[in-house]
Amino acid sequence: MTQEILIVDDMPANLEMLRGILSQEGYRVRAAINGKQALQLAAIKPPDLILMDINMPEMNGLEACQQLKATPLLNDIPVVFISANEDISAIDKAFQAGGVDYVTKPFRPREVLVRVKSQLSLQQLKNQKVRQQLFNSLFQLTAGIAHEINTPLGVSVTAATFINDAASNVSTALAENSLTAELLAQCMEHVREGTELIETNLQRVSLLVDRFRELAQDQREFSPNRFRIKDAVGMASSSFTHEFEESNVKLNLDGGELEFTMPQMLLVDLIKELIRNALHHAKQPDCRLMLALAFSLDNNTLILEFQDNGPGMADAALARLFEPFYTSKRSGKHCGLSACRIHNLVYFNLSGQIETSSGEGMGLKYRIQIPEQKPGT
Repeated sequence: MTQEILIVDDMPANLEMLRGILSQEGYRVRAAINGKQALQLAAIKPPDLILMDINMPEMNGLEACQQLKATPLLNDIPVVFISANEDISAIDKAFQAGGVDYVTKPFRPREVLVRVKSQLSLQQLKNQKVRQQLFNSLFQLTAGIAHEINTPLGVSVTAATFINDAASNVSTALAENSLTAELLAQCMEHVREGTELIETNLQRVSLLVDRFRELAQDQREFSPNRFRIKDAVGMASSSFTHEFEESNVKLNLDGGELEFTMPQMLLVDLIKELIRNALHHAKQPDCRLMLALAFSLDNNTLILEFQDNGPGMADAALARLFEPFYTSKRSGKHCGLSACRIHNLVYFNLSGQIETSSGEGMGLKYRIQIPEQKPGT
C-alpha cells in the first residue's frame, strides 16, 4: 500500500523540491501552504506522515502541530519539522510542540528520505503493536464470551438431566404399578428445581446476548447533532423511573441549559450505562442511593462528572473496572459489561477520555471528557 505524505511550506519552490524527492521514492504526496490548510487536509484524509515548515503565515508549524496533537483522530500522525534555523532552542521548541524529527534547509535529498523512512518504519512497528494488542484483546473477549455462555448452558443441561431422570422414575413406577405419593412428590420437586435452574440460566444467556448486541450496535456510524445536555439526561434517566421510585434513588443534576454537538444517542447510552452500573453496584440495604451528574464545557470539550454514594472500590478492583466480564457483583441481572461499554463508548465512539476515582466507603466517581464534533464529521 502506497504511503502518503503531507508536505507543508509557504514557498512553492520548497514544495516542488520536496514533492520531487518523495515522489521518486514512490510516496504519494499532498501539499499545503500553511498550518491551517494542513489541518484541514489532514482531517479530510489523515496522511501517514507530515513534513512541515515552522515559519509560515496565518498559522505556523508549531501551532499546527500542537492542534494536531490535541485532536484525538489525528494525534498519532508523526510530524517532521523543516526549517532553516539550526538553533538548539528552535529544535527544542519543535520537539516540545510534538514533532518527532527535524530537517534543516537547504534540503539534502538523502537526509530527507532517511528521516522520512525512519519515522514511517517506526510508525509501522507501532501500528503492528496496536494491531497485536487488538487481536489479543479480541481473543480474550472471545474466551470470556465462551466461558460466560458455557456456564449457564452447562447448568441448564444438567438441570434438564435431572428433569429427565425424574420423568423416567415416574414412568417406571407407573409401569410397575409401584408409584407412591412420596415418590411422585419427590420427582415433582426435582422437576420444579430443574425448571427453575433452566429458567434462571437461560435468562442469563438472554441477558448476555442482549449486551453483546448493544456492544455490536455501538460500532455503527452516528451523525453529530446539537442538543441540550439536560434533554439527553432526561431521555436516559426515564428508562429507570420505576426503579428510582421503587428503590428511593435520587439523581441530582447540575449543568443548566448547556448545548453541545455530538451524536445525542451515544450520550444517552453512556448515561444509561453509568446509571445502570451504579444501580447494580452502589445500592446498599440501609442507605438511600444518591447519584450526582454534573456537566460543563471546557475549551469545546464536554466534562461529565458522575458519582454515587455507594461502598466504592478498592484500588485493585478499580484497576480492573473496564475489563470485559469483570464484576464485583455477579448476578442474573449483571454480567460485567456495563463498565466495559462505558469505556468503549467514551474512547472509541466519542474519542474521549475517562478518569475514575474511588475508595472503600467513598463511592465511585467518573470524570469523562468528550470533544465537540462538527455536523457532518
